[in-house]
Amino acid sequence: MKKIDLIVGIRPDFIRASALKTAFQDFEDTLDIRIIHTGQHYDPQLSQDILEQLNLSPIHAYLDINAVEGIGKLASIMMSYETQIHIDRPDIVLVLGNSDSALACSIVASRSHIEVAHIDAGVRSYDFQIVEEQNDILIDKLSTYMFTSNEEPVIPLIREGYDNSNIIEVGNIRADAVFANLGFAEDSNVLNRYGLEEGAYILMTLHHDHILRNISFLISFITMLEKLSERLRICVVLHPKTLMLLEDMPEVMLDPGVNLQFVTSQNYHDMLKLLKNTVVVVTDSQGIQEESTVLGVQCFTIGHTTNRPVTLTKGTNTLVGFDVEQIEAKIVSIIEGDKIDGYPIDGWEGKAGQRIAKYFSEIE
Repeated sequence: MKKIDLIVGIRPDFIRASALKTAFQDFEDTLDIRIIHTGQHYDPQLSQDILEQLNLSPIHAYLDINAVEGIGKLASIMMSYETQIHIDRPDIVLVLGNSDSALACSIVASRSHIEVAHIDAGVRSYDFQIVEEQNDILIDKLSTYMFTSNEEPVIPLIREGYDNSNIIEVGNIRADAVFANLGFAEDSNVLNRYGLEEGAYILMTLHHDHILRNISFLISFITMLEKLSERLRICVVLHPKTLMLLEDMPEVMLDPGVNLQFVTSQNYHDMLKLLKNTVVVVTDSQGIQEESTVLGVQCFTIGHTTNRPVTLTKGTNTLVGFDVEQIEAKIVSIIEGDKIDGYPIDGWEGKAGQRIAKYFSEIE
């Protein structure tokens, strides 16, 4: 029996892990998948709600960490996971994406001579001010197995000198999660809860540090949203750290009116329904760039780079920079019907988890 620690710590990890857990059930006679929760998630109650909603219990181990930000958080996760593997050593450590949890546990595994497998390897924006970009590069360097979501991430990995035999193109595990949860999302009452109608609102999320540090942009952006809400309702979903930041900004009013709503983070089914039924989503989220493409929903990504370029070339995503007037103009163009069509992407059909599980089952 091959023991595999599946590391989860933040919301995107929970979503992808749920799809993996389902896929690995077909191989439970040979693969023992143990979910390790690092405790990185910012909202403990929401974390628990999502774990229950996505049927991720039982958790094999919860790590005991004592810091929630910065290098202290990274160090705390490393120390706690090192203790965990001394108690119960896995054969492989499987990490998802580019969180601090993924990096911390990859470092511990590598130092302990345990193989690391990285799902969503090779994603690059080459914007090194983004912490997640740094994490991705470091995790890939520590990984024995690099699973990519499509052919595009293979290119930077080859350019960076990785061996072809370590790169496995399996498809997008997030697409698996979307397809598995769409039916549950349809049962959500989130639109009624916020007084929204299908196809008659704009959805917006922001949470990346390099954007939240740009205070002048944030103020101008929210002022623009207030103006735009006179034309169409806007629902702004606030990550906990975004909410804390905005509450400390006297220039921003978080209860401006019925047409511009600021709401707290939503569970996965509610968020999926909000995304599926919006006219356009404006975001900096890597996951929402992918989910909107899977759903065929128009997406505007704030900034000049993305590490999901396939969502630009084949999906429904568009980079809109930081010019607030241009962002407003692009949103208006979408409202008026100027939409782009996406195209099928190989491996985004909902079977990535099956391919990953099969690969592990065949490793000697």
